[in-house]
Amino acid sequence: MDSPQYAPYYIQINELYIDTVVIDDTEFITLWCFTVLDDEYKFIYLGCDFTQFNQILIGAGDKGKEIALHMANVLNTDHDSPTLVPIKEQFEDYLELTGFDLIVYEPLAVDDELEDEYDDDDDLPLEQLLGGGSKRSDNTSQKYLIYQLDKLYPSKIFEPEKLQRESMTEQFEDDSLELAQLYYDYLNASENGYSECEARQVAGLEKELFFRMARKAADLWR
Repeated sequence: MDSPQYAPYYIQINELYIDTVVIDDTEFITLWCFTVLDDEYKFIYLGCDFTQFNQILIGAGDKGKEIALHMANVLNTDHDSPTLVPIKEQFEDYLELTGFDLIVYEPLAVDDELEDEYDDDDDLPLEQLLGGGSKRSDNTSQKYLIYQLDKLYPSKIFEPEKLQRESMTEQFEDDSLELAQLYYDYLNASENGYSECEARQVAGLEKELFFRMARKAADLWR
């Protein structure tokens, strides 16, 4: 019996703060970075190819150009595999990417057994990046989130115009605007080549009723 075909589940992130770039002898690289997931800043491992990384560097502006030159120097000289390029350490801050929508695959959770492969805390990249702040409390299991970048593109191709409507309560305004933004996220993904099903998935609008509510909310804010 054939095994079921893997169908990636897409999610969207809108902030990326890159701490370290890991280069090996393949056409892919790994980024150690932070992003916002479920309204919290979380450390993730993000895989991408060199073309996608170049897009990130271009999108990051002047600092991205500076790091691009540094990366070119690393790649043009003899280097180990893997080679770690500590962005925050060498450039005194994270490489920041905002104003872009990044579509990534559903994360893969890796159990704490990964920690057993390291001899001491100094070898733990997560501990290094978080400065020891990732220690577990109440004995819950620490998970490491691994993503694969699918696409990135400038965000807010569609953006609702927030109007002043005295008849609406503040709470209703906030809720309806949030729904409208989900619909614009759906339009944004559609505009950038995702199928109808995938675009709804990216925006979290898989359910038909929720999709119609978001579309009505978008109409309201036009």
